[in-house]
Amino acid sequence: MKLYGTTTSPFVRRVQIVAAEVGEAVERIDTATEAGLAELHRVTPIGKVPIATVDGRLLFDSHVIIDWLLTTRGWHGLAPPRDPWRTQNIVNAIDGALDAIIQLFYLRREGFAVEGTPYGQRRVDRANKVFAWLDSQLAPEADRFDAGFGLAEIALVTALDWMDFREAFPTDGAPGLTRVRAAFRDHPSVASTAPRE
Repeated sequence: MKLYGTTTSPFVRRVQIVAAEVGEAVERIDTATEAGLAELHRVTPIGKVPIATVDGRLLFDSHVIIDWLLTTRGWHGLAPPRDPWRTQNIVNAIDGALDAIIQLFYLRREGFAVEGTPYGQRRVDRANKVFAWLDSQLAPEADRFDAGFGLAEIALVTALDWMDFREAFPTDGAPGLTRVRAAFRDHPSVASTAPRE
């Protein structure tokens, strides 16, 4: 599989983790370089990572790429969800919080003052509400959402790690979520894909 993206994107990282778990080799095209970015723009009209070419298909978005891998390669070491709709809700909630914080990160990086603005506060409030809700969704053992290492756990770990890596949002607000990250921090596919410049 050829995967277009950076070493810092939490969405690219999700794909890399799933690919490692299902035994799919990844050739990553680094879109942080001029050559990689030019190649990305040649293959996609949206210019957004991750993009993958696999089995002769061009796939946009981490959800689509992961669905393709799981459908065609199987789950292997990943825990399939007992309730796929619940898992999708959890992943979508994580994406909502992550998108809100990513928006603030890029605005700050471009020099916009977002602290104290209604727009900025709504994004922070969304992330806080999502994390409080996620904390309530943990399984009784309190270090996962379901039966093991699955899509919700991957989404959470990659989101929290990115927020810490970019110092974009305090991630210690929901103690249960910290336990999820700690439970899987040393998992080989997680440790080997940690965000880096």
